[in-house]
Amino acid sequence: MTVQAWAASTGYYLGDSLRQLGLRELEHQRGDAADSERHGVKGGIVVYAERSKDFVLVDGVKVVLEDAVGSLRGHLTISRTDYEKVFVPLLWGPPRAATAVRRIVLDPGHGGKDPGKINAALGYAEKAATLDTAARLKIALEKRGFEVVFTRTKDEFIELSDRPDFAARTKADLFVSLHYNGGGAGDTTSSGIETYCLSPEGQRSTNSGKAKATTTAEPGNRFDSGNMALAWGLQRQLLSLTGAEDRGVRRARFAVLRTLSCPGVLVEGGFISSRKEGAQIKEDAYRQKIAEAVAIGVAEYAARVRPAQKTQN
Repeated sequence: MTVQAWAASTGYYLGDSLRQLGLRELEHQRGDAADSERHGVKGGIVVYAERSKDFVLVDGVKVVLEDAVGSLRGHLTISRTDYEKVFVPLLWGPPRAATAVRRIVLDPGHGGKDPGKINAALGYAEKAATLDTAARLKIALEKRGFEVVFTRTKDEFIELSDRPDFAARTKADLFVSLHYNGGGAGDTTSSGIETYCLSPEGQRSTNSGKAKATTTAEPGNRFDSGNMALAWGLQRQLLSLTGAEDRGVRRARFAVLRTLSCPGVLVEGGFISSRKEGAQIKEDAYRQKIAEAVAIGVAEYAARVRPAQKTQN
């Protein structure tokens, strides 16, 4: 059965779909525990998938899927939605921008009466960590030629809806919301970095909660391809520079992402509630790594979508 024939009913064979996107099979293993496939091109992106896993690895970075990887007739399968909303944007990339990416809005999460997550043992709150990280990121981005504006520059409360509105008023080219995670009550061991982009129309969110079942379209879905590419690029650099656990590229209909007028992501730079990771986050050097990683990811994305050069006759 070809990918075209099966697509009308259920989804796609992973190998067929990736061949259409320019990759070829490098490895195909079958066993009692799980089937796995590796696809790629020499010197380029490599995709690794295992049957029953709810994620794939794209150049070693976990990308969470809407549906777990399946298997049919000895070959791995993926859903149509994941093919269209995850694999195509990542492997074909976002379209070139009409103008160069120049103005970046940084959104330090929480503030004022909203402290965010708190590590009581360390006396350290998320709102302080995000503001400091944003200040470091501003310097790193300006060194790379970008213009940077903040949704907040001090310890003040900003409504969630005002944050994307600010990006629209300032005609931002990109929006990056900075956060640090927290586990449940008494959880001091959860750790790792995750980067979110807006859930595409028709696709469930990968975070838990009531929003998981919502598949409606949002204004920010105009930038689905760019959102996914930016999230993956930032996650890749964050893992490289920090060595943190990879919690994956995920999708959610967060308020700060839904109504954006430009591509945007929300970064969870680690668990401030963690005994070990929280102590790292409190260190200036670690937040500097977070800032540098995001700056590199933004610069790589900007280069990827740079407008094509006009040829002269």
